[in-house]
Amino acid sequence: MVSINKKLIDYVEKNIFPIYSKNDSGHGIEHIKYVIARSLEFARQFDDIDLDMVYVVAAFHDLAHHIDKDNHEILSAKLFYENEWMKEFFTYEQRKIIKEAIEDHRASLTYEPRSNYGKIVSSADRNTDIISVLKRTHAYTIKHYPDLSIDEMINRAYKHVSQKFGTDGYAKIYCYDKDYENFKKDVGILIKNKYEFAVKYMEVNRIMDIKEKAKLFAIQAHMGQIRKSEPDKPMIIHPIGVGQLLESFGYDDNVVAAGYLHDVVEDTKYTIEDIEEKFGKDIANLVMGASEPDKSLSWEERKKHTIEETKKLPLRNKLVICADKINNLEDLFLKFEKSGQRDFSAFKRGEKFQRWYYTSIYESLIEGEDKDLPIFQRLKDILDKVFYKKEDLFLRDTIFVDNQDYYKKLKQLHAQKIELQRLKSLVTLSKPFVIEFTGTPRTGKTTIINNLYDFFKKGGFNVSLIEEFTTSKYYKENLKNSFDEMGLVDRNIAIMEEVYKQLQIALSSSKEIILIDRSLNDRQIWNYRIFSQGDMREDVYLSIKEKYAKLSKQLIDFLVVTYADSLTSLRRDYNSSLALEKRSFLNEDNINEYNESLQALKELFNESVDSMTFLDTSKMNMNDVSIEIASQVLPVMRKRYIKAFQQNLK
Repeated sequence: MVSINKKLIDYVEKNIFPIYSKNDSGHGIEHIKYVIARSLEFARQFDDIDLDMVYVVAAFHDLAHHIDKDNHEILSAKLFYENEWMKEFFTYEQRKIIKEAIEDHRASLTYEPRSNYGKIVSSADRNTDIISVLKRTHAYTIKHYPDLSIDEMINRAYKHVSQKFGTDGYAKIYCYDKDYENFKKDVGILIKNKYEFAVKYMEVNRIMDIKEKAKLFAIQAHMGQIRKSEPDKPMIIHPIGVGQLLESFGYDDNVVAAGYLHDVVEDTKYTIEDIEEKFGKDIANLVMGASEPDKSLSWEERKKHTIEETKKLPLRNKLVICADKINNLEDLFLKFEKSGQRDFSAFKRGEKFQRWYYTSIYESLIEGEDKDLPIFQRLKDILDKVFYKKEDLFLRDTIFVDNQDYYKKLKQLHAQKIELQRLKSLVTLSKPFVIEFTGTPRTGKTTIINNLYDFFKKGGFNVSLIEEFTTSKYYKENLKNSFDEMGLVDRNIAIMEEVYKQLQIALSSSKEIILIDRSLNDRQIWNYRIFSQGDMREDVYLSIKEKYAKLSKQLIDFLVVTYADSLTSLRRDYNSSLALEKRSFLNEDNINEYNESLQALKELFNESVDSMTFLDTSKMNMNDVSIEIASQVLPVMRKRYIKAFQQNLK
């Protein structure tokens, strides 16, 4: 093999290399030089290889990464193929091979490179240094997913490295490379322990601090444990809540770290010596102050000891204990509010003893301290709510004085919303939670949508409300005229496609909850009505039905279907309007037909979404309808957040 043409090198260094400054650091000029060097080395394993071609494939392979990361191999190949200077330097056949080799370099491609040139550069593009991989992954994440939390960054990196370089990873190599073999072994060892992976990721990218290190250690230590009072929740939710609470008050990093670690010595295999070795004496001291003595002692003996010892502790130790008690009592209060019952059966001692213990601990915490510290005030507030039945007297005795049952239901919903807020602080759902509303006209749909929007919005959720597509301004101004010229079947299919696009656009937003008035499942009703009236062939109907049921399953999380008998719907319509004229569309025949369609599609709806409610509102007032829907939606959201949190732990 001959050496590389100097004119080619000069051209690439002057005209191609500078473009790489536009890429992220993981795909910048240092990476390109690395791939070039490895490509020239691997070329020696093949006969009849043109080094000029190898050099150019490696030099161009990531050139368009800053333009479109997902299709950069195609665009990079195009930039090479359209380069006029390269047309003068290489023959048509050579340029075709180079273009294909650039297109074939990505590890995620499902086919084998079409030439040895593709195999060489594809192999050279593989990293052999775990530190480099972690840095490149982080650089890519920072650029393309800047809003992710550290936990989410780590989870993304772990998934990416495992899928790409794990035992069955998609990254293949076509040249012999001892370094790559060793690299794969190192990766295999690292991904066996997600905690070790997370620590390495943060250390390499210099984002490790004592708080994150403590949080990760606590997650590993409590892995598999569950919350005794709520068995569907992982135990680690409590320590994370304590750490977050201390951070929200602005306390120093070691105090926050101790909040994450405060239950490790009591409830896991790790000792206080382990904590000191990993986190130092100060944090070990803070954790020790929040840990009870030998659990072989009776409950009363342990609690009395804790009460007395707490009085003697420095303020920083007391802060950790205080945050622990706040989190426990706030969880307990939410549990009481959600159920409407004060139930202490999960505790070793009943309400009387629990009141004594928590009240005594509060007194010990404030002894010798400023009891007006915000964290102490928060403990006093929740203590009074749980044990001394403190509540908002203005709401109870003035606003809802004549409607105590309704107030009780609202308190239950409010508690569920507060719990969701706390879960939301722990994890972000992979996509917005989508609730579709459909059903017979004048059955409470609009009222429910508005009430739920207000309910979530006031609770701090980023919520979006999407109006009914066929009554929207966009539809009327841009599509209605052309759609009206279509036949009935084609028009309905076209509307379904537009509704699907509308939902996809909404899902790409940063919203946490999307409320959508009549979406895919509502169009299924129209689809069925057209078919049942004989205006659509059965094969067309079944094809559309299956297609949109699958799309709904992917995109919509909860379906609300409301209906009422025709007379009730008509009464509501007339009573909500000043007009006495006869309704053209809203008549008994149409309502009855709509209700029949709903019943006929009930099985389809169950297949189209994971969760739904099918509610007859004929004998309900609108406030009760909203409460009933909210009470069914909130537990589903709660499960979704807990599931997402559990998946992040794996």
